[in-house]
Amino acid sequence: MSSSSVWQSLTAITLMVVIAYGSRVLGLMVMSHVPLGPRVRRFVDAMSSSVLIAVITPIIVHGDGGVRLAAIAAGTVAIVMRNPLVSIAMGMLCAAGWRWWVG
Repeated sequence: MSSSSVWQSLTAITLMVVIAYGSRVLGLMVMSHVPLGPRVRRFVDAMSSSVLIAVITPIIVHGDGGVRLAAIAAGTVAIVMRNPLVSIAMGMLCAAGWRWWVG
């Protein structure tokens, strides 16, 4: 690996970190000046769900059986029990079990 490609990689990583951190900080700063009425609260709740779905869907589509089993188990537990911690734990257990049995 040449010296220039190392510096290009480090520059790209640094830019991604700055952009990610900056978007978090700027988002918090902007939202600290917005009054949280019922409409804004519904928007934020809907936005967080849509972002979560956009991140998880490609993982499920391109994943193996363990990923799909974990997603189904976690989703089912989340709907039935409405407890995110138990849902996450069940998804992890199902994925680990799949990896242990199937490989």
